[in-house]
Amino acid sequence: MMDQHESVESSTDRLNWYQDAKFGLFIHWGAYSVAGVEASWPIMAPDLSAEMFKTKREIKEAAYVTLPGKFNPVDFDADEWVRMAQEAGMRYIILTAKHHDGFCMFDAPGTEYKITNSPFGRDVCLELSQACAKAGMRLGFYYSPPDMHHPGYRDMSKPATKNWVGEPGRKEWGGYLDYMESHIRKLLTDYGEVSILWFDGLSNHGKYDPPRFHKLVHELSPNTLINDRLGDGYDYVTPEQFIPKEGIPARTGKPPAGMDPAGDGFFKLIQSLFKVPGLRGVLRKTVGKYADGTMELTPVHQEGYPSPERFQPWETCMTMGGSWAYNPDETAWKGAGHLVGNLVKVVSRGGNYLLNVGPTAGGVFPAEAVERLRHIGQWMGRNHEAIYGSRYTPLQGAPWGQATRKGELVYLHIFDWPAEGTLNIDRFPGVVKGARLMSGEPLMFSQNGQGLAIEVPGQKPDPDVSVIAVETDGAEAVWEAYSPAVVTTIEPGKYVQKQVVSSGVINAVLNGLIAFFSYRSRGDIPYGEAAVDILITVAIISYLVSWILIGSARGEIAKGNLSRSAVRSPKLPAGAGARALILMMVCVIFFGGLIMDGSIYLISPNGFSNWGYILIKTIYTGVTAALAAALAIYSVLGDQNRRP
Repeated sequence: MMDQHESVESSTDRLNWYQDAKFGLFIHWGAYSVAGVEASWPIMAPDLSAEMFKTKREIKEAAYVTLPGKFNPVDFDADEWVRMAQEAGMRYIILTAKHHDGFCMFDAPGTEYKITNSPFGRDVCLELSQACAKAGMRLGFYYSPPDMHHPGYRDMSKPATKNWVGEPGRKEWGGYLDYMESHIRKLLTDYGEVSILWFDGLSNHGKYDPPRFHKLVHELSPNTLINDRLGDGYDYVTPEQFIPKEGIPARTGKPPAGMDPAGDGFFKLIQSLFKVPGLRGVLRKTVGKYADGTMELTPVHQEGYPSPERFQPWETCMTMGGSWAYNPDETAWKGAGHLVGNLVKVVSRGGNYLLNVGPTAGGVFPAEAVERLRHIGQWMGRNHEAIYGSRYTPLQGAPWGQATRKGELVYLHIFDWPAEGTLNIDRFPGVVKGARLMSGEPLMFSQNGQGLAIEVPGQKPDPDVSVIAVETDGAEAVWEAYSPAVVTTIEPGKYVQKQVVSSGVINAVLNGLIAFFSYRSRGDIPYGEAAVDILITVAIISYLVSWILIGSARGEIAKGNLSRSAVRSPKLPAGAGARALILMMVCVIFFGGLIMDGSIYLISPNGFSNWGYILIKTIYTGVTAALAAALAIYSVLGDQNRRP
């Protein structure tokens, strides 16, 4: 299996077209458009769906699965879709070949739950691939590993709300992965050139055997790009509904966040908490931030001005309104000028903008989407040279707007046009040779060190984002003054120290308080009672701390946050519970029995005063937690060195 570094290195040439394209069309379309509901989520997590996608329409699973029988988009015209995308300035299209509901928009093998078995009877993916090939448009397919309609993915005798994250522990799981493979083979062999496979694994991607499918894609179609939602070895990352704004995305060498096996449990927890009256309102407000772009669903590591080798190719996917699928009740449409601004913000940070449209049940784009595509296309017609093929610059966080760079030209994208007639840039990193508007009109300028002043017309040239092209010496070393790499992993020793100290302090304080309220009214504590209490307390604390930190350390390693260690440890059971039990026995026998009980017997065989025991319990519970934390973490670090 390729690690992330190897994947990025080997995919440089394959990524060139993608990094030059900058703008793509995402299409979420399926039988769900018949009911005007969000794709898949209403039958998976209705509460989450309503808040995340701002949709009021509800549908029961029994009704949802019958929608393909009513799906007959007779107005679908693949050539028209491609034409609208091209006129908007888009360079590639991604269509949902299969969403989480399992309904296939292509002639998928192994299932009757597909569009060719609907009243429409035609293969949408095939027609779109032919239209794209004819027009010279790049095409990719969204494919969902989660599948609510396949009995190998989940026990379908239960409602999808109970097991929508999948059940990889069942014997049928292997058959489901074979089913997935048959689909990927079909898409990559029968639909012409596929430029991108856009997986959407949701959480715990490891359950889908990512190396198997990455290898399959590379063997069948070596030039096909793969996003980050099916494990490591990807070509680019996909922040959803938000634009990284702290800097430029940079590589970390870590696996994607979706590889965390705790992800499934997190989804289940959130779904359960939605039913708790006291928490429902808080969760709704938090989840609601997803729709307005203020929630970083998958945080992206960012740096000030990373070198090209450290730059992480990325793509923001975003809705035009609140929902991905067609929503006849949509009221949260983003303004056309706002979408232009988003495109500029994304491109200025080196990314691609994948803007979504949800076609109607008839197969046409909503009028509001068409209007916005036309508006963006008009802006692109005037300013496309500042977008296509451009790269990021060190001009980040400026009050006037954003910047892109291509060769010797730096393009200043002005959001806040200076009313006083002069654009002042405090830190322009290069010598300016000339400046002009995109219309070609030259502009006067003056430069003093890094200070640049450009005289501009009083009226802004563009109603959305105006662009000024600045000519520089592209060979200047100043453009290679990259920011230093940021270390994003923690050394094992520091991680152990942090967990040992925090575990020790927390347990000492908590158990000290418990001891205070338990023994403050007591008389002397006899040795026998103290000895038994010590053994029981050590057992409870060491087991709980070990169990928690075994899972925590494994999670940090899976996320790539904890670097490798040279630690060696005895081979212990893989299960966190069984391993914690062994570590508990070690702590009880050696620390609780030999050290604590033995020492107390030698020092004070007759027992302690209540205040003396309160002090002793405060100390030994803290030491127990610290010891258990160290043993648990080192046992996990030792596992790393036994992996093949």
